[in-house]
Amino acid sequence: MKIATRDFGVIEIDDNTVINMPNGILGFEDTKRYTLISPLGEDTFPMWLQSVDGVQPCFVVYDPMQIYSDYSFEITDEEQELLKIDENTPYRCLAVAIVPEDFKKTTINLRCPLVINTKDNIAAQIILEEYDFKCPVYFDGSEEE
Repeated sequence: MKIATRDFGVIEIDDNTVINMPNGILGFEDTKRYTLISPLGEDTFPMWLQSVDGVQPCFVVYDPMQIYSDYSFEITDEEQELLKIDENTPYRCLAVAIVPEDFKKTTINLRCPLVINTKDNIAAQIILEEYDFKCPVYFDGSEEE
């Protein structure tokens, strides 16, 4: 299928890459279908989480576990049911980024990650009270996470 994107013009995607988000994303609850675009190569971050039904919304995303090795969370029973996920289901976690003009000041939202059941391409945003909304992606060497 062909989709119009915010940053890459019209591109062709495989229908099997469409991620369904039954509850949408906070602030974008009406948008239910997305795809991941990997312009830097497969599984190389940052990636773009692009609506397949319109140019907007589109989010730059990172795998928070690649940046913060101690990042972890538990999925509630309700979230497991929504995601059709159990301890054997493959999943990925994404954090939405805010990318300012100086990209070295990019932050990611660790409090509201997106969890994707990669077997069935179902995703949900979960809320984790113990994390912050704005966590740095790039470190100048004096900070260690």
